[in-house]
Parts: sequence; C-alpha cells; structure tokens
Amino acid sequence: MTLEKQLLNLISKVEEIEGKELIKIYEVMGYSPQIIRNLLTKLKKEKYIDSINRSIYRITPFGKEVQNSLYFKRDLYSKHWDEKWYIVLIEIPEKLRKKRDIFRRKLIQYGFGQLNKSVYIYPWDITKDVMNIIDTLEIEDFVTILASNEFLLNKISKEGEKGANKALEIWNIEELNNIYKEKFDQFENEFKSGINNLITNQYPDDLTVFIYYLEVGKIINELMDIDPMLPPEFLPGSWVGTKVLSELNRLYKLLASIIPKESFYSNFVEKDL
Repeated sequence: MTLEKQLLNLISKVEEIEGKELIKIYEVMGYSPQIIRNLLTKLKKEKYIDSINRSIYRITPFGKEVQNSLYFKRDLYSKHWDEKWYIVLIEIPEKLRKKRDIFRRKLIQYGFGQLNKSVYIYPWDITKDVMNIIDTLEIEDFVTILASNEFLLNKISKEGEKGANKALEIWNIEELNNIYKEKFDQFENEFKSGINNLITNQYPDDLTVFIYYLEVGKIINELMDIDPMLPPEFLPGSWVGTKVLSELNRLYKLLASIIPKESFYSNFVEKDL
C-alpha cells in the first residue's frame, strides 16, 4: 500500500496533476510507466481519485478522507497516553468470513494487538477510523467496541512487569525492533551517502532532491505502517524505533528545506514539517 499511499498523497497536494508528471518522477525511482498507470487506475476505481480530462488526476473528497486516515500515526510518539484502552470484540459469522478477514487485517494495520482470537486492543483512540471500516464492510451488528482504563485481571504488562498479557509479545516488539535496525542499515547503505552529497552541493538538482525526499518518506511510511507506536512504558530499553524515526524525519525535513520554493516539486513537500 505504501506506493499507492505516496501517490495519493502527492495528488492531494495540488488541484490537479498530469499522469506523465507522476510517471516522470517514479521512472527516476525505478518504477515503470505501466506500474504507475495501473496504480492510478486502481486509485480511480476505488474512488480515491478521478480524472477531469484524460490523464489529468485530482483527489476526491473520499480520497482526502482516506488519505488523512492513513497518516494518523504520525504524531503518536509525541502524544501523552491517558491510560485508556480501546477494545474491539468480533463475532462475525463464518458466512461473512471474507469481511471478517479484511476487518481483522485492517485492525492489525492500524496497530491493534490481538489479545485472543476475537479480541483486539489498542492504547490510542482511533475509533472513528475503525467505525468507517465497519460501516464500509456493513458489519456493525457483529462488532463491539469498548473503552476502559481498568483491567480487573491480566492487565497489559508494561516493560519489566510480569503477567499473562505482555505488550512485548502481543505486538511482537522484539521482531519490530529488528526490522527497524535492518531498515535503517539498508537506508544508510543505499541513500545516506547520496543525501550527504546533495546537502553539501550548492546547486543540487530539484528532481534529484525530491526523489531522495520521496525515498526517505517511503521508508518512514513503511515503518509507521507496521509500528503500533505504543506508549514508552510498554517498550524495552533496547527500543530503537523512536531514534530511527527521529533521524529519518530530520533528514526528511532537511531535504524538503533545500527544494527551492519556486520549484515545481515544492508543491508536493509537506508544509507543516
């Protein structure tokens, strides 16, 4: 979903954009024109974008809503947790198995941990997004959502605590920690040298800077997609996620800052960095 997510985000930044401009950008990143055309067709079929003329695209109101929901995790590490848990109970019948599987997959993507086969839990309030999925799938009769700041038995264990429901196990934190390390090592091997060269170059090429900006943004999104972004008290002392994201975001902002304001590509840079 990451490339689709990035495409949708780019289209959302301008009133309209020609397909050939998007193809030009992604060809430099190694994607064939057909891949980008196929993704644009898919986004259009799913009503996220439409085309006012042949090969000229704009985001739809529905696409804006979806695009905003895809980035809800962006600020979670800076938020104060109110110690409330959001719990989703699923009793979707076998005859609706396809919808059940889609819903479960969505909850995991949002960051929910699976407490048991039919119970999912998350420390952040994203009930609006969950309700949108429930409405879309038409499964409201089979899902219950609770909010509570109290466990009478087997609470979610914080780092160093004993208990049946260990956060480290529910969310596979050690595995995720290793993914962060591997992704950052890969980033340093593939992109760090090129970024440093751009930063020291007095007149870097706008498109080249923008491509690196997109590559860094893609890595950030890939990591945020799989990171539940738990409150710090549930994370181990060895946790590298926040450090990695902080460094990637620093470089992301730095690359954005060296794209000239008069450049065509400045239209697609996050304005609130």
